Amino acid sequence: MPRLTVIMPAWNAESTIRAAIRSTLRAMPRDAEILVYDDASTDGTRRVVGAVADRTSRVSLVEGSVNVGAGEARNQLLARSDSEFVAAMDADDVCLPHRFLAYRRQISGSHVLFAPIARFERLPRVHIPRPAALSPAAMPAALLVLNPVPQSTMIARRDALNGGSTYRRGHAEDYELWLRLAASDVLISLTSVPTVAYRHHPEQSTSQPGYQQQVRDNERLIESYNALVSAVLGTDARHLRTEELRVRLEVIVGQLDSSRDRKHLRRLLSSRWSFPLDATSGFPSQHPDDQ
Repeated sequence: MPRLTVIMPAWNAESTIRAAIRSTLRAMPRDAEILVYDDASTDGTRRVVGAVADRTSRVSLVEGSVNVGAGEARNQLLARSDSEFVAAMDADDVCLPHRFLAYRRQISGSHVLFAPIARFERLPRVHIPRPAALSPAAMPAALLVLNPVPQSTMIARRDALNGGSTYRRGHAEDYELWLRLAASDVLISLTSVPTVAYRHHPEQSTSQPGYQQQVRDNERLIESYNALVSAVLGTDARHLRTEELRVRLEVIVGQLDSSRDRKHLRRLLSSRWSFPLDATSGFPSQHPDDQ
């Protein structure tokens, strides 16, 4: 049994998945495997993955007969593996060579570990973010400000995830999962060194028209957000305006022991992307006198 399984959902990824698999193979330790779920692709994705799998037993292909979406594809891969640790990887990204170096030591103080991403459109133009690590103590508050953790960098202890229904269908299903895990006292941390090169392209879901509104319409996401507000602040998010929520979080930030956590959380709070769900009417909520 491998100690680490890298799960990779893929849909019409013929042009990028070879680089994703090869870079992951080069980076991952000996006691690891890659499981790819082909989500009923209509291009040559299965052929590309099959060709790689024919050359190494460390890559396996699971073929989906109908399109189920990336979240359910990840659930299927989780159900088919039994490793101690699980890592995410997207079929259109590139794994950096150092990603899995000492990963067990890095995750020792948490259940789920993330890292920043380096962004690129056409090499060699690559954007490297400034360091912004967050400890498990700071992550619940950070997740209430925005989603600061990239899905494709995740490394998790399997027993911290929620089994076969880990990802729930809906837009931003990864953010909904992090909120739900944090509300359940799962320890989540973010390191400061990028581990994945994230490819920007017009076909990705976040680039599609109406995506932001579809995220705001995800009732499960709102429910999990409210649950984390209750866990962190001891109050119902539906009774808070966004500015009240911001003020309360600033108090929480000031109480954190780590100066690095305080610095990075204040940066998130001042970001123009903070509280992205607030654009929808009634979220976090409207008071009766606002109706």
